[in-house]
Amino acid sequence: MSREAVNARIELGTSLKKAREAIGWSQSRAASALDCTQPKINKIENELVAIRPQDLTRLLRFYEVSDAEADRIRILAAQAKGGPVAGVLASRDYLTLLETEREAAEILGCYSERLPNLFQCEPYIMKQYEVEGALYDITSVLEARREREALFQSDRPPRYRALFSPSSLDRLPGGRKAGLYREQIQHLRRMMDDYAEHLFVHLVPFEANLPYLPHDLTVLKLGGQGKDMVYHEYGGGPARIYRGRQQVEYHIGEWNKVFRQALSVDDSRTALLEMHDSASRW
Repeated sequence: MSREAVNARIELGTSLKKAREAIGWSQSRAASALDCTQPKINKIENELVAIRPQDLTRLLRFYEVSDAEADRIRILAAQAKGGPVAGVLASRDYLTLLETEREAAEILGCYSERLPNLFQCEPYIMKQYEVEGALYDITSVLEARREREALFQSDRPPRYRALFSPSSLDRLPGGRKAGLYREQIQHLRRMMDDYAEHLFVHLVPFEANLPYLPHDLTVLKLGGQGKDMVYHEYGGGPARIYRGRQQVEYHIGEWNKVFRQALSVDDSRTALLEMHDSASRW
């Protein structure tokens, strides 16, 4: 966690305390409503522990905060756990991604030079924060990663089809190291096995007949329950969301070009195993 994330946690605790006091509730009453202990409320307000998203939603409802204030507090809570990548605080667009992932019927991803944190193993994400000089709270960093993976453990997980260039695995935080490389591939294969009914991973070989590969693209299709959207994430800056119909269709077309050149799921699993074993010769 960066120092900015620590500051966000401090402001989050202060904001929740003010919201509680504004309706005249004691910490004990808030704890009773949340079905937890008073010391837990005290720790949340004094930035000693992180708050789970579902608990935050309930507290905001109990405290009857305005929509604008609830939005500000949710962003603080996301920032308090870091961001989509080390050194980048969570933004409103990133929160939109997290919310829309859980509403989506289908997600199409294409990643050429990095792994989004949804697919990062714990050693990978810790190394990322360590190299950035932002690993101040290991517990929150790992908790945020586990919350991302919970997407596939929900009652209605989306159908997620992810395209990866081998370079997204080669480009490791802190430099290419065989141990981390092998751990990350094992983690990705484990996710493919655990969520085989909903997650489909395809490698895009270097030999693919493509003019270029989009470097970071996520399309979220709502299945008629809302406007489809495209999420672009940038390692050194803010993310961007597109909702225009033509923009979404264009990016789906770009994704389809790559998909037609990708390996099947079974062939991708075999290729990942070969990549894993090859690292023993580095």
